[in-house]
Amino acid sequence: MKKYLFLQLVISALLLSCASRAFAANGDTGAATVYKVTIEKFEMFNGTSWVTASSGNSTTIDIAAVNSGSAAGTFFAGLNVPNGSYTQVRVTVSSTFTISGSVSTDGSAIYTTAALANEVCVSSANASNQAQCAVAVPGGLPAPTPDVLPSTLTVAGGVPSHKFRVNFNVSAAVQETAGEGIAPGQPTVTMQMIAL
Repeated sequence: MKKYLFLQLVISALLLSCASRAFAANGDTGAATVYKVTIEKFEMFNGTSWVTASSGNSTTIDIAAVNSGSAAGTFFAGLNVPNGSYTQVRVTVSSTFTISGSVSTDGSAIYTTAALANEVCVSSANASNQAQCAVAVPGGLPAPTPDVLPSTLTVAGGVPSHKFRVNFNVSAAVQETAGEGIAPGQPTVTMQMIAL
């Protein structure tokens, strides 16, 4: 139960954090078949100070994959969060994202390739050329900003007061850029916090 809670909390905070960042893409959107983000640090606010729940060990999670929850769960297995009440979370993520996908534009499709040009993925009209592409957000990401939880999370005796249900949608998470390149777009994230 504890592992499930923090897995969902981390994914939700990560994606809410990513959704608030400015990506260098505009234009038509398409589905991501791969959308990898790397968690570098995860913190929770107890009303007085930030408690670091994970730092120094980073992991990459493909939020477009069916098993993204399992990957995050493996990384956060055994995570010990001190007893207390938490109202905010913040996540530091790498400014490099790995994507793969396609965008329909002007009646045809373009696909990501592994090549980069002008800080975006080079596209190809040939689906057989589709590949994963690692893109660094130009200028990096700003410092992480706290996300306020919908309700106070209390941990007592290692047992959380709530569970989280997180849904994310990457059906429009890659975007065409000027010159028919492809860059990461914003995933759609919804979170529900449920009292146990």
